[in-house]
Amino acid sequence: MNLDKLFAWLVGVVLLFAAAGRLDVLQNWIWRAEARVVYESRTSTWGSPRFFNKAELLTSSSPKSDKSKTVSK
Repeated sequence: MNLDKLFAWLVGVVLLFAAAGRLDVLQNWIWRAEARVVYESRTSTWGSPRFFNKAELLTSSSPKSDKSKTVSK
């Protein structure tokens, strides 16, 4: 469904609610949907920003500490 069809569908829904004199119900439904989206997008639901555990970072060998790959002159 492209945006042109979606826009036409939404205009039709708004016109139906307006013809029935129930725009207040539609507006209330839209506000509740917006509030739900804002509530669900709060940062506490994003999870941890760390990709690796701290224990994994401490136990992994770093390239600087690997002395077997150094070349002597």
